[in-house]
Amino acid sequence: MRAGESSRDFLLAGEGGIWPGLGRNRGFVVPMHQRWLLILLQTAVTAGLLAFFFHDPKFRADALTALGRADARWLALGIAFAGIENFLGAIRWRIFLRMLAIDVPFWKSVQVCLVALFCNTFLLGAAGGDLVRAAYLVRRGASKTDALLSVLMDRACGLAALIFYTVILGAWNYEWLTSNPRAALLFHGVLAYEAVCAVAVLGALVISARDLANRLPGWMPCREFLLRLAGGYAKLAHEWSASLRALALSLAMILAYFGVFFSAAKALGGNISFLHLATIMPIADVISSLPISIGGMGVREWVFIGLLGPLAAIPPAVAISISLVGYLLNTSWGLVGAAILPFYKGIVREARSTGDSVSARARGET
Repeated sequence: MRAGESSRDFLLAGEGGIWPGLGRNRGFVVPMHQRWLLILLQTAVTAGLLAFFFHDPKFRADALTALGRADARWLALGIAFAGIENFLGAIRWRIFLRMLAIDVPFWKSVQVCLVALFCNTFLLGAAGGDLVRAAYLVRRGASKTDALLSVLMDRACGLAALIFYTVILGAWNYEWLTSNPRAALLFHGVLAYEAVCAVAVLGALVISARDLANRLPGWMPCREFLLRLAGGYAKLAHEWSASLRALALSLAMILAYFGVFFSAAKALGGNISFLHLATIMPIADVISSLPISIGGMGVREWVFIGLLGPLAAIPPAVAISISLVGYLLNTSWGLVGAAILPFYKGIVREARSTGDSVSARARGET
């Protein structure tokens, strides 16, 4: 999910590292061998967790039974919700493109977002979806700084909406959510994590509002990029009506995202209300967004088992099936991105080569 990855991607600035040419701080880049080591570790964690879940023959049989009884009508509705989510995501990104005076035709932006979804879901390495979007903007003549800034602003907006739902739904269903010790621990842990993210965003806004960024010392690494980033946040405050529209779209996107997993739950016979599922989804989304597995797989399933079981009396095999089917439904529109990928091969190649060369360029700078 695009909004669901916001907390991680906002802090890490995309899977491929910082876009080259924005600064000379080696701390902002991840060496190539370390990135591939991380991918290997993520793959091992994903494979290990899924193998642990499915090693029991009875568990496998129960999961297959649940999948075999899936209601195709609910699955179709889940795909529709995922389509709405991605369509709204493209519209939201365009709001920030207009803020930065970057002109992209409407359907081109939708196509690029779908290609980015495919790259995020199915391609490992440096060709992350954010780099693909940024590479496309650079190809159209945008500056590298503005290209990355459009993605960061997009992510920050999604993060704000996710925090909103975590707090509001968590408060509304607090007694139910904290009735189980594990669920209470996960909920409070996610709240603390999102509080750190919120402080980072608010700190950037304060720095922008008071023009503190211009007081940064000239020797500071990435000073020019930080100044441009502060200017981008200043635009969020100055063009507040557009920012509010983007936030409203983010709220609608996350509701559609909840709808995807609710559809998966109903398709597999999970007895849980939309409100209760929406309450636990931000917890599952934030934890699975931590860069410890591929696409959150394995981690997300662990969270679903730990929450749906004690809170909604859903058997573990059904809970893990809901998680996997929801993930597949949510990424299904990436197949549309795969279909149009041949028209954007050059962009994906540039994104991958850019991500792979970040470390080499940084080591060559003085």
